[in-house]
Amino acid sequence: MLRVREAWTAALVAVPPGEPGGTDLLRRRFLAAVLTFGVEAAEGWLSLLAILPAGGLPAANPPAVSEISPAVTTPAAPELVNGLIHLQAARDWIAQMPLKSLSELAVTGNELAEALGKRPGPWLGNMLSALLQATASGDLLNNKQVLLLEAKRMDGHEL
Repeated sequence: MLRVREAWTAALVAVPPGEPGGTDLLRRRFLAAVLTFGVEAAEGWLSLLAILPAGGLPAANPPAVSEISPAVTTPAAPELVNGLIHLQAARDWIAQMPLKSLSELAVTGNELAEALGKRPGPWLGNMLSALLQATASGDLLNNKQVLLLEAKRMDGHEL
């Protein structure tokens, strides 16, 4: 769960408030965290956020308001980002993912290597990860032919 929060915080830093397309970029980064750390970790983090005060974990001796630094009050949860993203939206993003793991991808590493006429290597993991991300984000259909065509296109541009 902490890794999901770290990924979310990094996404907030990378996407300035009010940036055009910022919500979609945050969604994509959140989905990447879900794929990396798992649905259970992401849902656990969202459940924890739902029951905690907006500032995070309650402190035994809360500091006076004047002692709270801007970093502590910076929004760190989906429901607080510019009032645009709510916890339910993040849950919806997870629910709308057409697939949530590499094992669900309609193409295997061996099929990719064969279709591209290449030997397996580090490139293969990078390509599978990129295809998984694009499919989970809804950019590609989870269809073997579509994924193989995209892999050939990507191979021409080198990952």
